[in-house]
Amino acid sequence: MDDPIVAAAQLAFSIRLKGSSDVSDNTKNAQAIGKAWRGAVHELDPDRFQIEVLVAPDLDQKIDTETSRAYEFKVSGKNAAAEFYKDIVKIIIWNERRKKKLSSLVFITEEVYGRLVLDAPMPRAYVKYLAQHGLAVDIEYVRHKD
Repeated sequence: MDDPIVAAAQLAFSIRLKGSSDVSDNTKNAQAIGKAWRGAVHELDPDRFQIEVLVAPDLDQKIDTETSRAYEFKVSGKNAAAEFYKDIVKIIIWNERRKKKLSSLVFITEEVYGRLVLDAPMPRAYVKYLAQHGLAVDIEYVRHKD
């Protein structure tokens, strides 16, 4: 992993619960992972990486940005497809409403569930379409360390 943001996500993901079906425990754990990731990214360079930036005040949606790139970390791969498409819409709206455009998105999610829905024909076709229209999208996967 050459991208320090993705490496930080993998490191934060190392505290992911395995084998628990307790929804509350998993939610708290996912929140802790997100917080650890945001903290690590901030430590990399607080002037370069902007955490939880509003896309637009009327939409109450946020993204994490670095210069002309956005990052989104979906800790659980469950429902990753819906989050993936939603995050792309955030970038499109960001670019419509701002002078400083975002040219790429790195979507990070858990591998086991995320790959099932994102490494599929429709998302791949959409990523190709977006690239032809000036938005590069990379999907990165974090995994449990055995």
